[in-house]
Amino acid sequence: MESIFPESNKPKLNERNPQGMIKYHRLQKWWLNELTASERSRIRDQYTPMCGSKIDDGRYTNSSNSTVKFLKELGSWFSSKEGDRPLAEKIYKEAERNINVSTSVVDKHFLYGRMLELFYLNRNKGNYYDLAKEYAVKQIDLASNVLKQMEQEHIRAISRTAQREGLSVFDFPFRAPSHSGYKQLAIVYKKEKRWDDVITLCEQAITQGWCGDWEKRVDEAIREKLKEKAPK
Repeated sequence: MESIFPESNKPKLNERNPQGMIKYHRLQKWWLNELTASERSRIRDQYTPMCGSKIDDGRYTNSSNSTVKFLKELGSWFSSKEGDRPLAEKIYKEAERNINVSTSVVDKHFLYGRMLELFYLNRNKGNYYDLAKEYAVKQIDLASNVLKQMEQEHIRAISRTAQREGLSVFDFPFRAPSHSGYKQLAIVYKKEKRWDDVITLCEQAITQGWCGDWEKRVDEAIREKLKEKAPK
C-alpha cells in the first residue's frame, strides 16, 4: 500500500519522550522509529478516544486493554480511507508483534479479523489477496477456543446482573456472533469455485455454532458443484 504521508523525519524535540498510552504500553521505540512524523501527527489528529487525551501525552497507570487490543482499536481508526490504510497496516503489524503467551485468544481473534478485512480491501494490489486468506485461516484456527472464552466472559459479565435481579445466568443465554474469517474465506472459495472447500468450511462453522447463513452457502455450493458435473 502506498502511504499519503511523506517518509520523513526525525522526532521533533517535544516528541522524544512520548507519554500517554504510548508509554503505558511501552511502544516508545515503535512510535519514534517506525512511524514518520507525518504519521504520528495524523494519529494525534484523528485518534480521539472518549478520555480526550492525546495518545502520547498524559499519565496512565492502568488500562483495561491489553497492548494488542489497544493497537487493534487504534488501527481501526485508519482502515476506512485508502490513503490511511498503510498506517493501519503498520499499527496492526505492531499489534501482532506484541502477541505473547498471555495474550487473550479473543484479542487475537479480533486482531486477525481486522487484518484480513484490511488486506481484502486491498486485494487487487500486490500480495494482499493471499494475505487476506492467510489471516482468515489464522482466525479460523482459533475459532473453537475463541467461542469457549467468549461464552465464559459472557457468563462472568452477566452473573452480577442476574444475581441482583434474582435471575439465573441461564435467563441470559450466550449467542455466538458472526465470524469474519469463516465468512470471508467462504466468499473467496466461492469466487475460486472451490465448492468442496466451501462446504467443508461452512459445515465446520455450523458445528462450532457461529452465527451465519452457512446452510444457504452449503446448498449453493452443492448446486454449483452438481452443475459443473452435469453432462454438457
